[in-house]
Amino acid sequence: METKHIQAIGNFLSYYETDLAYIKSFQDFKNKKGNVNNQSGSFYSFLVEFRVVRNFVKGEVDDLLIQTYDWITSDYPDDVDKFAQKLSSTKLTRGNVMGSMASKILFLNNPWEIIPMDRLARQTLKVRQNEYFIYKEKLQDFKEANRILLQDCLGKIEPFATIIENKFNNDLQDLEIIRANRMIDKILWTLGKQ
Repeated sequence: METKHIQAIGNFLSYYETDLAYIKSFQDFKNKKGNVNNQSGSFYSFLVEFRVVRNFVKGEVDDLLIQTYDWITSDYPDDVDKFAQKLSSTKLTRGNVMGSMASKILFLNNPWEIIPMDRLARQTLKVRQNEYFIYKEKLQDFKEANRILLQDCLGKIEPFATIIENKFNNDLQDLEIIRANRMIDKILWTLGKQ
């Protein structure tokens, strides 16, 4: 294990509880169990922390949330590229196609399948386009090529991640999949900074 992998583990441990709080809050909102803007892990806080807030028109968080809810209840809730196109047709993104933003938002809806795409992760995967379908293909190759590294990192974080997850066991299913996906994200992010 190299220093950069230790840094990825540190990043994972620093943000994992907050990530789960954002996911839980969004899942509660989706399932009509709470208001995503009035509790720990608010949608707006997520947009700020994940550096998405700068990509859409100021004061339009509620409209973005409505657009997101409409999308996740549609026939293609996990299609990041189509969601980015849809948002670009609204005033929210000033006509820009924001694939990274779309992936981060849809990650809240399906953290079991969607690993957010950002500049650093794309850099690690050598993806120039801001299109999720290309990113997803390269991501799959990365996961296969780094399977042993991922298992090693997951083994090191397991005792700590389990403690963090205890708070969410009753609210989120398949936490081990979310854990693995968040670890992959942190590895990509850390390698992209190198």
